[in-house]
Amino acid sequence: MLSKSSPVYLAIPNAQNKRLLHEGRVLEIDARRVVIEFDDAIAPTAGSEVMLFAEVRGKFFQQGATVTQPRQDAPRTTIEFHTVGDPVSAEQRGSYRTSVIAWKVPVKVDKLVGCMLADVSPEGVGIISPKPLTVGTTVNVGLDFEGHVITGPFRVQTAKILPTGAIRFGLFVSENRSPMRAQLQRLSGHVQRAQLKRISGAA
Repeated sequence: MLSKSSPVYLAIPNAQNKRLLHEGRVLEIDARRVVIEFDDAIAPTAGSEVMLFAEVRGKFFQQGATVTQPRQDAPRTTIEFHTVGDPVSAEQRGSYRTSVIAWKVPVKVDKLVGCMLADVSPEGVGIISPKPLTVGTTVNVGLDFEGHVITGPFRVQTAKILPTGAIRFGLFVSENRSPMRAQLQRLSGHVQRAQLKRISGAA
């Protein structure tokens, strides 16, 4: 997704959990290592998880990354990152989400209590959380939906306030070839079949 001298945007959540985009330019890139120069005076801490955005052939993509180290000797803000997972489209989802909010499926998210599964897709899950999560960070998720068990790290990709006042967080599996992607694919298919059975039974 990224290439040398290409423009890139860094998303850092602020105190209100809103993503602020800071424009920069790629100075160096080598496999998972990328060095970016920014005009803004920003100072993300080493080890923090962020999201990078870039336009590629007319489409907007996003890439998870971890801050390796700020460059203190550079004339402008220069930061080294380690990219995580594969770049994905930031414009639209690759597949449909299937809602399961009515089934009241509990989800473990780190040590939070009271999280509920909102929807499922082959790329991730949506949850309703009683406490805020920080967009761009990684959380450990555990859920068991009718024998389909999903456990592992997910990246917090989106946050949306619902009409009820609750917050829906979109959690995403970064690696395209992760075993969890295959598990999510199976879970998503199971949920869709279960919904069709329930609709048929109701009819």
